[in-house]
Amino acid sequence: MKPYHQLECNNLTEIQQQVLAWIQLKNSQILSSNQLWNKIDTANLIKFAPALIKYCQSLNLKIREVALTIINKKENKKEDTGLHIDELPVTAKINIPILNTKNTMNRWYDIPQQLLDETEPTLNRFGKKFYNFNNVDYTKLKLLGEIELLNPVVFNSQIAHNIILGEQCCFPRIVLACTFFKEPLYYLKD
Repeated sequence: MKPYHQLECNNLTEIQQQVLAWIQLKNSQILSSNQLWNKIDTANLIKFAPALIKYCQSLNLKIREVALTIINKKENKKEDTGLHIDELPVTAKINIPILNTKNTMNRWYDIPQQLLDETEPTLNRFGKKFYNFNNVDYTKLKLLGEIELLNPVVFNSQIAHNIILGEQCCFPRIVLACTFFKEPLYYLKD
């Protein structure tokens, strides 16, 4: 399967404005989060973001859950996210850029089978297993794909990935990650 598939979205600005308004009104403390993955109240957000529902309906998808990935500058320095594979069972998510995704790159890498076999899954803060490759020098791995997230993408979360922050990036970097009752795996077929 491919690492990602870029989607068209003719109402992206409206989605971004509605999600940012929800954050400001209902969850502004999340903007100072030091956690990359932030689970949020899905039902509450989608009430404030009819543009998101309209977009997903245009793709024949029904939202199961949404989360926000947030990267903040840490003590006057930029810090790329660690290389990882997300928790199962989801493979195909749709990531929607909300704020400050320009000058940042999502990258996917080929993890050699031996390294995968030697790596024990760890528990995230939600008690779910995922693969953490923070100690791996990703520059020595085969790059499978990369994209500057300026439009929604179907995101393959079961291929090792990270986020690289460019010199000109701004903070906070916010992405809305959506999962669905029926995963859009067909977009990731080679």
